[in-house]
Amino acid sequence: MSAFTGLVACAVSSAFFGSMFVPVKKFNPGDGMFTQWIMACAILAIGIIVNAINDFPQFQPLAMLGGALWALGNLTAVPIIQMIGLGMGILVWGTVNCIVGWATGRFGLFGLNPSIPEHPFVNYLGLLMVVIGGFLFAQIRPTLNNDGEGYSAVDIEEEQNNEEQNLLGDEIIGEPEVAVTGNNMPRSFKRSLGLGLSILAGMLYGVTFVPVIYIQDHKEDFRNPPKAAIAYAFSHYCGIFLTSTSAFLVYLVYTQNSPYVNSKAILPGLFSGLLWAVAQLSWFVANDALSQAITFPIISMVPGVIASIWSIFYFKEIQGRRNFRVLLIATMITLTGAILVGVSK
Repeated sequence: MSAFTGLVACAVSSAFFGSMFVPVKKFNPGDGMFTQWIMACAILAIGIIVNAINDFPQFQPLAMLGGALWALGNLTAVPIIQMIGLGMGILVWGTVNCIVGWATGRFGLFGLNPSIPEHPFVNYLGLLMVVIGGFLFAQIRPTLNNDGEGYSAVDIEEEQNNEEQNLLGDEIIGEPEVAVTGNNMPRSFKRSLGLGLSILAGMLYGVTFVPVIYIQDHKEDFRNPPKAAIAYAFSHYCGIFLTSTSAFLVYLVYTQNSPYVNSKAILPGLFSGLLWAVAQLSWFVANDALSQAITFPIISMVPGVIASIWSIFYFKEIQGRRNFRVLLIATMITLTGAILVGVSK
């Protein structure tokens, strides 16, 4: 598989990851548990289709572990946003994800074969630039809308505190029994916990491909392992679905079967899951062509550029000269870093 194919896959993956939350942004996700499960259903459906297209390759249980790790990391997203905000949360988990994924491929951690770029210095410089770009993106202060264009953590808290509908057929089904994370915590402790969860999430995201690549690097230890990484997608997605379903069942028990369900968010949630599934498939292809040392700095950080474009032209959240100036600089640095990482192959 050519490097050009890998770079195209990186571009597709970045575009879809950067757009995946657009369908659900206009709808209140509550505590996020139901929305994540709906996304997992769509992800599994795509996995089944891809599995059929690949003529039903041998199921690899170890590959499920990568999906389970991603799902566990994703469970922390809403609490993180409520504790330290979206910008800081994405900065921390995105940076940790980028560095862990890059280091895993570059130095061969967890039993993987190391992948050394042809131009190591260029690779290091590109990595540094995309991390700096991510830091600059976190300095942008979006304008919060009051017209239903999107929900912030404050919107979620107010609606959860005031919502009293509990009739089947209403827009919101069930009054959540779980309070907004961190409401009664001291500010310093809440920030520390949010940062800790962000680091944990980034580490989990960063190792999500390790099981698949480990199987590819140690084929003699497994039964009929497929050659192409995309053939492991179904096993990977099964891990996501089973973990998300298990977490949702625990959540139902904890809330005494009173989940926070916004019926209007179901179809958008399915579409968001579809976007994520296609983005992850593209990342599998990119890893085969380029290795994690190349793909992680690009795909873990460039989606921030795509998301910012949506924020400017569709949601109109980013306004003001200062924000546009920071955005322009961050975009130029991030894209330059991504190009350097790409050519370092």
